[in-house]
Amino acid sequence: MKFIIQKSTYLALFLIAANCGAEVIEIFPDDSFKAAFESLGPGDTLIVHEGTYSESGSRIRISAKGTELQPIIVKGADGETRPLITRPAGSTPENTINIEGATYLTIQHLEITGNGDGINLSGGPHHITLTDNEIHDIDVGINFRSSMDSIIVRRNHIYNTSGTAEGMYIGCNDAKCAVSNSIIEQNWIHDTRGSPGDGIEIKYGSWGNIIRDNVIHDANYPCILAYGVTDAHIDRPNIIEGNVVWNCGQSIDVIADAIVRNNIIIGTLETQSHAQVPIMRNVTIVNNSIIGSMPLRGWGSSSNPATLIVANNVLYGGSITNKPTAAIFASNLEYSAGTSGIFVDPDNQDFWPAPGSPLIGAADAAYAANADFNNTIRQSPFDVGAYETDGRTTNPGWSIQRGFKNNGKVNVIAPSPPTGLTVQ
Repeated sequence: MKFIIQKSTYLALFLIAANCGAEVIEIFPDDSFKAAFESLGPGDTLIVHEGTYSESGSRIRISAKGTELQPIIVKGADGETRPLITRPAGSTPENTINIEGATYLTIQHLEITGNGDGINLSGGPHHITLTDNEIHDIDVGINFRSSMDSIIVRRNHIYNTSGTAEGMYIGCNDAKCAVSNSIIEQNWIHDTRGSPGDGIEIKYGSWGNIIRDNVIHDANYPCILAYGVTDAHIDRPNIIEGNVVWNCGQSIDVIADAIVRNNIIIGTLETQSHAQVPIMRNVTIVNNSIIGSMPLRGWGSSSNPATLIVANNVLYGGSITNKPTAAIFASNLEYSAGTSGIFVDPDNQDFWPAPGSPLIGAADAAYAANADFNNTIRQSPFDVGAYETDGRTTNPGWSIQRGFKNNGKVNVIAPSPPTGLTVQ
């Protein structure tokens, strides 16, 4: 049964629909988004028509337990501009949308703003998908504030954050909670200008997450910051791949238990120690194009620096510094800024290897990533850097620019890990 609910009949018919099992419910700007959202159950779909839904008072929350066969879907109406879900200026500071222990829930095609976090997840939710949302002028864009599993955050535009200002805050300090087995991909995050203001921060203890194909720029702190995992999940590092980052306090910063590959980094890729992370270990940095430097700070105090692998990276305008002697280094190439013949047009952010570039065929095959920045399978002899040319003289993929990578189209090949690390 499907209910098409008009403004004048919403309140009466909503109560009927809520008691009939799985329903399709449509609301309009004169209706309460909060009332509709909080009354959803397994199998329900809430269609939100374009316009503004301004909710004051207590928080908007959902705890409904959808299932794999009866998921809960909340979405903006097809063919319409995103409906705006907000809180009025001057209202009590509160997150705009709270997901509190909900399961098998999808939220898509909404515009979200307010005076707290855009979306706050807590209470152990799982199988949550957040896609195609525009989240702006809030504190934290998406805040993962408890242990949770199987979260997908895809193609969201997050900008103009304030307060602590992270685009995404994933996990808890000191591993008091852990986000696991989740995918953060194809998002566009920028102007995270509060303090500290990370683009994506993955706290210590969170494990087995994939951070890929995101465009992140203009952040006060690192574009991407990953702390590491606990001993119980040492075989499930976080993977950071296929991202492009620029104009951040640091570009990509990792501490432990991470694979960093196929990224284009305009700035620095660096490591450092942190008080919350007991030991620096298990960091693999392969096939990145770095328009800047790679300082490897902190490994001198580590008891296990041999678990640092750095291979097949190109550094243009910088070098690898603070090299620990016990680490593995292979086929990393360094050039001064302005060196000709390396990239097609570095001044215009075209970092495809130029015809005859020394990057072509120069990678160490033992550490080559399976696919490249364009998610194209690499072919032997392998190239150094984020791209694999395979005889092509121009980039057949997406051009670096403000906006979504691949214009928002998902094109994912799951690359295998480099030699020496197992990723399940």
